[in-house]
Amino acid sequence: MNILNTVYFSNKNYWNLSVCLLLIIGFAFRIFHFIYNRSLWIDEVYLSTSLVKMDFRELATKPLYYQQKAPIGFLWLNKLVINLFGNTEIFLRLIPLISGVASMLLFVPISKYFLNNWGRLIAIGIISFSPALIYHSVEIKQYSTELFCTLLSLYMFIKYNQSTELKGMFQWGIIGATILWFSHSAIFILSGIAIGLGLQYLLEKKWKSLFLSLIPFTIWLISFLINYTLFTHKHVESKWIVYWFRSYANFMPFPPKSLTDLTWFPLNLYRMIDYPLGLLWNFNSLTNNPPLNQVLKMPFIGIGLLFIGVYALCRRNKAHFSILIPPIIITLIASSLELYPLTERFWVFLSPILILIIAFGFDYLIKGFKSKRTIVLLLIIVLFGPFYQSLIFTFKPETFYVHKKSFQREALIYLNNNYRKNDIVYIYWNDLPGYKLYKDIYHLNFNAVEGTDVRQQSKDLKDYYKNLEPDFNQLSGGKRIWLIYNTMYTSNIGDKIDDPSWYYQKNHNSTDDLVKELLRFGPTLKKYKTKDITVYLIDNNKKK
Repeated sequence: MNILNTVYFSNKNYWNLSVCLLLIIGFAFRIFHFIYNRSLWIDEVYLSTSLVKMDFRELATKPLYYQQKAPIGFLWLNKLVINLFGNTEIFLRLIPLISGVASMLLFVPISKYFLNNWGRLIAIGIISFSPALIYHSVEIKQYSTELFCTLLSLYMFIKYNQSTELKGMFQWGIIGATILWFSHSAIFILSGIAIGLGLQYLLEKKWKSLFLSLIPFTIWLISFLINYTLFTHKHVESKWIVYWFRSYANFMPFPPKSLTDLTWFPLNLYRMIDYPLGLLWNFNSLTNNPPLNQVLKMPFIGIGLLFIGVYALCRRNKAHFSILIPPIIITLIASSLELYPLTERFWVFLSPILILIIAFGFDYLIKGFKSKRTIVLLLIIVLFGPFYQSLIFTFKPETFYVHKKSFQREALIYLNNNYRKNDIVYIYWNDLPGYKLYKDIYHLNFNAVEGTDVRQQSKDLKDYYKNLEPDFNQLSGGKRIWLIYNTMYTSNIGDKIDDPSWYYQKNHNSTDDLVKELLRFGPTLKKYKTKDITVYLIDNNKKK
């Protein structure tokens, strides 16, 4: 058996076959969710509205709808696709899907450069199976493209960092400069590479390499300044966005000034291991003890390998350390300056670097192991969490990140299919973004009374519904009244949290009062309720 193991695991074809198998499974997960074509959730609705309603010039020169932010290259690329193929969810998702698939393929040579064979399998397995990375491959947002831009930046480093020709340096510079127009976060990766490589050349007194490297670094800087001046500075200056992320403690507190600030670090490390890396064992709670359940999710596997990886890089491969660690440090500094939030999707662009470090930790951990069976067992343990979660999400796609799951399309199609002439539809203000977008995409056969948001003009709930009377008066002419509202997102872009306070009373849902107000027209004929969208059909018996 030992001889068989030696021959089997030393065969180059074995490693290639294993990599191909991991990639195929990862492709299958992504293609399934692409074809499943779930309804857009609110963040996708916000960005898609600009892609559908604005032309190329407007995308470049005007603020996006709903205070959305995205790189101009990403916006134009998506606009080109929907202009060519049509305003449908599938084609809105095409660029994220291509970015996700391309990221997996590009990670193969990158992992080969940085890692040994076992580490490669861990790295490719995580990027293939991570539920978050699969999700963003079919989300109409820029995060999958930013993931690809990180990998492309690393690949360009591998290709050109040893070049001694001016042509190669200029090519590296131009490619990096282009990347910055497709990814806001790429500046953290490229500047990290520039600082790490520059310091490495300086310490080793490689003066020629140092001066040659200034060519691409300078081109990147010029490209960033142009892009920042034209586009990005408008995003940075959004006071409401800073307020929002500050309120939810999404910026790194540095220096920490309280116990709450200190807990930010382990808490966000734990969350990052879960999202975007997917390394927690997120199964049903096994006990009635919440802290114990957190331990049973096996966070120490991913966290342990991450710290071991940093140690191994520092001790065994300072050249790789100087390339992989600076982008993380720069990102943390930006977060401490409230320039970049760190939560869920905002970690995605860093995930390839984090995965490489974890894989380094795995390589270092198994260095003294003689039993291939033990190594395979450890590999299975590491990959079990992300693989099992993604497998479950494939069989039960309705459970795939339920906090981002929406039934906006299903609710509007239900209403559309049951709509009759002389019906009146009332869209409450908190569901207008979804209605307006889907009306353009699906050409809904009804026009709705669009609800007015009068919260800030009202002093209490009674005054609020008095101010809504002009809306309600428009409903009296229909034989039947449709009401549609959102129960999950009850605020508007630009709102302060839980303001006004009378509207956001604890243990009270303001939309319950809305329904009571409209039921004065008559009894309920139909009700369609989902996790986030509710539809009522009310008989306007005042018409009788």
